[in-house]
Amino acid sequence: MKMETPAPRMNGWEPNILAFCCNWCSYAGADLAGVSRFQYPPTVKVLRVMCSSRVEPAFILKALKDGADGVLVAGCHIGDCHYIDGNKNAEIRINNTRKALA
Repeated sequence: MKMETPAPRMNGWEPNILAFCCNWCSYAGADLAGVSRFQYPPTVKVLRVMCSSRVEPAFILKALKDGADGVLVAGCHIGDCHYIDGNKNAEIRINNTRKALA
């Protein structure tokens, strides 16, 4: 997914963020925010994944390569994963990816 560069805001630069959101928790929250007409910047793109543990490091690297300034991986609360340990596995994987990118 190529990230489009939006027109700059009056006060300066706006980061392009790609958010991978778990279907069972964080995507539902993002959807509710939209239905409730909460505003968030158009530079945030939300992608639904079935579980945060399905987000591979290669997806993050591809998003950054394609123009994302940041990547958010949002899942269920720890201990409350629809797939039992998916969010714990995602946390480990994302932390390892973060260290590799630092």
